[in-house]
Amino acid sequence: MLNLIKMNMYRMRHAVSTWVIAIVTIVFAFMQFGSLKLLLDDPFNMFEAGEGAKMLGFATVGGENLVTTLLHNSNILIIAAVFVVLFANAEHKSGFDKNLIGITNHKWKHALARWISAVIGMTIFIVLGYAVLLGLCALFLDAFSFGSAAAMLKSAGFLYLGMVTFSAIFFFFTTLFKSSAGGIVASLVISLGILNLIEQLLDLAVNKIFSNPAYVPSDFFFDNAYMTFDASGAGMKACVVFVAICLVYLVLSVGGSMLLQQKRDVR
Repeated sequence: MLNLIKMNMYRMRHAVSTWVIAIVTIVFAFMQFGSLKLLLDDPFNMFEAGEGAKMLGFATVGGENLVTTLLHNSNILIIAAVFVVLFANAEHKSGFDKNLIGITNHKWKHALARWISAVIGMTIFIVLGYAVLLGLCALFLDAFSFGSAAAMLKSAGFLYLGMVTFSAIFFFFTTLFKSSAGGIVASLVISLGILNLIEQLLDLAVNKIFSNPAYVPSDFFFDNAYMTFDASGAGMKACVVFVAICLVYLVLSVGGSMLLQQKRDVR
């Protein structure tokens, strides 16, 4: 398994798409900083006093706010989706799976190693984006104050688990469709919130049938659970529910990818 991961990491380092996505991540961090600078410091006097803070929901930026700003964003999900899909499909596209996967009885190991490698790459991009955003805010944002490191780590931990789960979902759809196009389309449907309409309709149906239900269907759709989760204000029950939802989707997605790889003939 370790050798497979090392082999995948070697392939990742030498892929042009990896470096392109790294540059896109850095550009995205600069754009996020620019938005915060315009809204909070208001260097061009575009807003009335406090208006930018009202739009953001906070007047000062700390480490925890930056975690949420970076990871609670559909753009970072799109970047992660594109990276995972391209990396996961590269073996089939290049014919690598015909040369190696087809000669082993444990084809599921290759799927698992490929996903782990994709998570490592995605983690590097997240750390890179956060480091650039944090550095820019610390140096050039007047409204910056790091705040509580514990709160930052708590928020980062929960949202990182969510990002890992998203990577597993993206990986599953890529394995299912065996093409970059199918994987990217399915991943974008999830990342851009296109499922929200279906979730809202299901919620309305449940509210019509039951009076004040404790839970509605959207609570268990992962895209909604991730985007609405607030680690800073979440109690123990909300945190446990969020982790449980993440683990269920994670196990199903990774397990499904491994099963598809094991049962599918390599062509």
